[in-house]
Amino acid sequence: MDKAYRYKIIAISVIFFIFLANYKNLLFVKPEVLTYYPLSSIIISALTLGIIISVIVYNFSVYFYTKNRQHLYYSLAQFWVFVFLLTLESLFIAPFDEVYHLANMQLHSFSQVFILIFSTLFIKEFLHTKEIEKLEKLTNGVLFFAIIDLFLTTIFKQNIITTFIPVFIFIWLMVSESSRLVKDKNHAFYLFYVGWNIVIITSVLVYANLTDYIIRDFPFLHIAFSLESIILSLALTYNVKLIQDEQQKQQTLLLQQSRLASMGEMIANIAHQWRQPLTHLSYIFMNIKKNSHNSQTVERKIKEANEKLTYMSKTIDDFRNFYNPSKEKEEFDIKTSCENAAKISNIKVKIEEILPFKFFGNKNEFEQVILIIIKNAKDAKDDAKITITIQKPTITISDNAGGIDTKHIDKIFEPYFSTKDESDGIGLYMAKMIIEKEMRGKLEVWSKDKESKFTISL
Repeated sequence: MDKAYRYKIIAISVIFFIFLANYKNLLFVKPEVLTYYPLSSIIISALTLGIIISVIVYNFSVYFYTKNRQHLYYSLAQFWVFVFLLTLESLFIAPFDEVYHLANMQLHSFSQVFILIFSTLFIKEFLHTKEIEKLEKLTNGVLFFAIIDLFLTTIFKQNIITTFIPVFIFIWLMVSESSRLVKDKNHAFYLFYVGWNIVIITSVLVYANLTDYIIRDFPFLHIAFSLESIILSLALTYNVKLIQDEQQKQQTLLLQQSRLASMGEMIANIAHQWRQPLTHLSYIFMNIKKNSHNSQTVERKIKEANEKLTYMSKTIDDFRNFYNPSKEKEEFDIKTSCENAAKISNIKVKIEEILPFKFFGNKNEFEQVILIIIKNAKDAKDDAKITITIQKPTITISDNAGGIDTKHIDKIFEPYFSTKDESDGIGLYMAKMIIEKEMRGKLEVWSKDKESKFTISL
């Protein structure tokens, strides 16, 4: 347990014991109407409840069509927020006690527990906590306490655990830890973080009666929950967009892999058709040599012919292995793989090895990346001078093919973007995906004047 997490647990424990010392003022309190809202506060309260209802309906509708559980859990969490606010108004705020007729302390207690349960489930789903071990353990622990409290609420007709440790404390613990543990933060995460913190801060102010020093008899919680519902709905919408983009990327990769597999199958068929004639030619040369009466000229020519046959046979094997869609990983030499890619492309490439190294990964995929980059330079300029520099842990591919326009350089790794009419714009995108997703490396590009430089960091 690290220091930050330990301090948070200590702080929550202190809050628990402070509340426990005042248990008589917290447990089984008979509700009384303590506040009378003015007309302006009543109108604001009604508007915020309308916003929350809209968010509930929207997210449940999205779940109905997409089956994305993030939307289901959030709509259920917001439903219980709605119940919590209604029962809060009925129990403690006039004239809602006579309007709603929901002055039920047990329902109010249930609403708090269900808010915690469905908020935790939402956080687990939204942040994919299964991929973050510490966060997964924390959310599972909170869920465990919430389920126990649900059982206690059923027996005692009042929430026990969430009375001594309010719901917003549990939420604060999960949200604050997520800000430390989630590495790849995007716009959706920041919206998620801001939305929850609005509610947490407002809840602390209301719970400590500090809002009375700002404006008395004002629905701060209603406004906080409605703002949170709007912001988190935006976060969910952005998350859906990210999921769709990722699915499109996966489909693009699958399409490219399918093309490579088809090409590999075609080359395998060609190899099968060529293998027998090549062997037959070898036998013919043997017979010619046998009947050449030891002619030095004939033997020299036969030797050259056999070398060509061997080269052709090896070339077929090289192509077949290169386009093999196998996902098997192995340790391979970087320089050898660069040489293989250059040989397959039939492009003249200068390879400089300053500090050699090997890498454990998919050799074929790496060679495809090198092939894509050097072909990209060749397509830009036929007589381009291409140099591959190997210096552990980077591979730099530089060329003088004219450079990359500054208005395009930020887009060249995007799918379907290309400055060439005959290109499908998948090559460089696929190269980046292979290096960064499959090999956990980094592929960057730099361009100045007439030169371009691609750097692969492994």
